[in-house]
Amino acid sequence: MAFGVAVLGTGRIGGRYIDVVKKTPGADMKVVAEPTEDAAARWRSRHPDVDFVSDYREALERGDVDVVIGTLPHWLHYQAALDAAAAGKHIYMEKPLAAWAWQAEEMLAAARESGVRLMTAHTQRYFPAVEAMKGVVDRGDLGQAIMACDMWHKSYVPYNRPEWMLDRDRGGGMGQMDGTHQIDRLLWIIGNDVATVSAQQGQFTYPKSEHPAIDCDDTGMYFIRWRSGIVATVSRIAWERGATEYGGDWFFTRGMARFRLPYGGGDPPALFIADTPDGTWRREDVPVRDSLLDEFTDFIESLERGDEDTPIPQVHGLNVLRVLEATEASARTGREVVLDLESEGE
Repeated sequence: MAFGVAVLGTGRIGGRYIDVVKKTPGADMKVVAEPTEDAAARWRSRHPDVDFVSDYREALERGDVDVVIGTLPHWLHYQAALDAAAAGKHIYMEKPLAAWAWQAEEMLAAARESGVRLMTAHTQRYFPAVEAMKGVVDRGDLGQAIMACDMWHKSYVPYNRPEWMLDRDRGGGMGQMDGTHQIDRLLWIIGNDVATVSAQQGQFTYPKSEHPAIDCDDTGMYFIRWRSGIVATVSRIAWERGATEYGGDWFFTRGMARFRLPYGGGDPPALFIADTPDGTWRREDVPVRDSLLDEFTDFIESLERGDEDTPIPQVHGLNVLRVLEATEASARTGREVVLDLESEGE
């Protein structure tokens, strides 16, 4: 029996999930909730076999819906998840899990109380290039990992974004947009035994004095230390003028590796290895796959098996937010922040 699915919101990525659900074995696309008629019309014409409603609560009332995919603005994740849990629906929430860690804690508690699963869709760990880097680390191909530099430098174009994306109180800012992806990548590859976080971040490329409509960060540099001894930096900037750099550099006892991802075009994703004395990189191509489909299929299969946890552990979305909020606290105070994240099991 297939799981009936509702997609809540069709913004930036939501509409793509309609096709993803239709391609996922064990899932049956039932209804899309989209309050904006123009946005709904775009997808309704492509999917005449799918019901559309303007209020997501109508989707939650349906007996043929078992799973909801939340692709709402960040500040709406909290209430939507509470409502979905109360309705007995499994929840697949786009990252970040919530605008604030306290909200994520309440969302997870509500899911536990209702006996449903709540997973954060941190899709970038399903990117083949990121998977390839984790393989290098896990197998010990280049010896012990020592340190890493994760980077995402890209064009900002803030006034092409929805207003909420420019307001930190509503989950806006590039820490929420990009920093959570980068934190997720590092926690997945290295582990969640984070000891301390230091950071500098702020509104530098579009300062508030010149852009009063923007009230969120655009730039950040984090230094993260693991109890295992590994350290990593996260560098991110949403620039007005600059160049795109998207990926990670890793350093080991017997070599180096790096992965690069395309953003807005450019070269295809790839993994590069440097493990010889001549100081050169060897490129290793990685496959191109539909990571959204891979991740959602993984989620549905875990529900079919009745797994105790989800493929991305349910508490992981909360851990990412705790690290993010530690970076914000460090930037405010100029001090290192000590962390003790939740265990994510195997």
